[in-house]
Amino acid sequence: MLKHWIKTIVVSATLLAAAGAQAFTEGKEYKALAKPQPVAVAGKQEVIEFFWYGCPHCFAVEPVVEAWEAKLPKNVNFRRVHVMWDGRNDLEGHARIFLALEGMGLTRKHQMAVFKAIQQDRIELRKEDVLFDWVKKQGLDLAKFKANYSGFSTKMQLNKLSEMTRNYAVDGVPMFIVNGKWVTSPSMVGREDGTITKVIDSLLSKNAGAKK
Repeated sequence: MLKHWIKTIVVSATLLAAAGAQAFTEGKEYKALAKPQPVAVAGKQEVIEFFWYGCPHCFAVEPVVEAWEAKLPKNVNFRRVHVMWDGRNDLEGHARIFLALEGMGLTRKHQMAVFKAIQQDRIELRKEDVLFDWVKKQGLDLAKFKANYSGFSTKMQLNKLSEMTRNYAVDGVPMFIVNGKWVTSPSMVGREDGTITKVIDSLLSKNAGAKK
């Protein structure tokens, strides 16, 4: 019995030490959102990634994000949102690609393919003839893609992206919003590696009582 008790204390101390080693500081690795926003799904925790396909930093961190996303528990709702800053007309073409893939339920599957086409292969996907040719080569349904890319509701969806960019006060990408309360980013962390997901996980643990 005594041995079991001692072993329990040792294990607990080890876990506490590990948690301490992963401690993050508000105002350094993360900060409170100035105007908290509601989560999209009641009873679930939420992480929003604001990004831009033309951002090399977003491209650099995406493999880490995808690996982290694959292991998320069911009570965490992860959402990607393409940034739309007012007055930045160069963003719309990329945002339309995001909306098209999102409308087809293919964002997660083709996220890296879009990034690589733009960042590595230097394909100008904001030119529609180039984009549609690329889409066909990916084996996607071009008619469905076009319908989501420039359909009746696309303008409203673009406006929604702009509204979210303003509401969450996004001033750089990639940026992550946790539970509508906290903001973190690789630039705050100072690294473009798995540290960012550790910060996110730490913030999620603050709401560990959310529904499973």
